[in-house]
Amino acid sequence: MAKSRVAFRGRTLVALILGAFVLVALAIVWRRTIGISQSERLAALDAKRVELEGERARLDSDIRDASARQTLGASVEHRLGMHIPTDKQVVILPRPRPDENP
Repeated sequence: MAKSRVAFRGRTLVALILGAFVLVALAIVWRRTIGISQSERLAALDAKRVELEGERARLDSDIRDASARQTLGASVEHRLGMHIPTDKQVVILPRPRPDENP
């Protein structure tokens, strides 16, 4: 008759512990590798964000410079053919008084 229960021998137990250790070590290395790759991606995205914020600030400055009165005045005179009116071309209309009905 065969024994119903076989006890682990010393070599088998050491082999199982060693195998479990190797599996846990591989899992840790795999997790750290994924973490490092994710941190590299985050660093690249952060650098891209900083670059885009700088470009946005530059474009806001360009918009402010382009919409200044001096720039718009020169552009209007050149492109649309407009000019500053002379004194004879300006008509000042009187403001109606509030107690008068139109």
